[in-house]
Amino acid sequence: MWNAVIVDRDYGSVSLEKQKYIKEQYAQNRINLRLEHYPTPDEIIANCKDADAILGTGNPPITRDVLEGLPNLKVVQRFGIGVNSVDLEAATREGVLVTFMPGFCIQELALHATALILDLLRNISYYDRGIRKGEWRKAKGHMPRNPKDLTLGLYGFGGSARPLYNTFYHGFGTKVVTCDPYIDKNIRENYDVEIVSFEELLKQSDIVSIHAPLTEETHHIFNYEAFKKMKSDAMIVNISRGGLIDQEGLVRALNEGEIRFAGLDVFEQEPLNSDSALVSNEQTVLTCHSAFYGEQAQKNQIQLAIELVNDILNRKTVKRMYIANKEVKSKIDSLTIQV
Repeated sequence: MWNAVIVDRDYGSVSLEKQKYIKEQYAQNRINLRLEHYPTPDEIIANCKDADAILGTGNPPITRDVLEGLPNLKVVQRFGIGVNSVDLEAATREGVLVTFMPGFCIQELALHATALILDLLRNISYYDRGIRKGEWRKAKGHMPRNPKDLTLGLYGFGGSARPLYNTFYHGFGTKVVTCDPYIDKNIRENYDVEIVSFEELLKQSDIVSIHAPLTEETHHIFNYEAFKKMKSDAMIVNISRGGLIDQEGLVRALNEGEIRFAGLDVFEQEPLNSDSALVSNEQTVLTCHSAFYGEQAQKNQIQLAIELVNDILNRKTVKRMYIANKEVKSKIDSLTIQV
């Protein structure tokens, strides 16, 4: 019997009902799954000594101390795409597989980005807030612009960026440019997208939408100096990770008119404080880290959470695409990594 622990049961992205369903499915695969909530590294270490697998529905602190302090640990499974709360270098050194779920919610992310963009372009939330305060803001606010007359800049051209490209390029006739240093240069065989530098992305785009992971390279890449290089009537949209944007710099840029709008689903600190300057700003539309949320995405997420850990522990196999630390030499004997 294998032992597994969900260490952030109360994070909120996966319901307790769904976690119990996963627990039932694990039991059929000879995996004993505990549903716990350990918010600190010390609590994880103290309570997971017997764990073969740790699962994170959100971003639990799987630090170097955790990985070194749990010699029995073989797998860390994230219920999502980001792995920025896991020390990948330490995991690799300790022989711990870190698995994640690339692609499970790309359609939902693109739809959410579309919703934020159209909301800001058409003043939807601005009108809604006015009506709820007893104000009839008919034909007020910034003059709405047609997407066909704009340039959409995609920072990153991975999973969620491509359906967003399709929506705007094919649906609205919007020009699309992208900045992605890791892009396949043959991408233009399938996408009519111009590959530009970061500076050119800022300069050309009316809408900048972020579709990149949070790394040392991308942390705060969108800061006040970057916003100053954007058009004064441009917007920034983020459905990726909050840390790519320097929030203080963003507030300053909005207040000083360096850019016009911000549509944000993710923040540097979550939950976002109710007294944040972003909350009171009429030029923002904010959602609570829910761009991934959708019927099909949740089905994909739950199915992968069940299959990946079972494949690794019982079937001794895993597809390479699901491994975050691809250089790891797993401590699981005879593990087959499929291309």
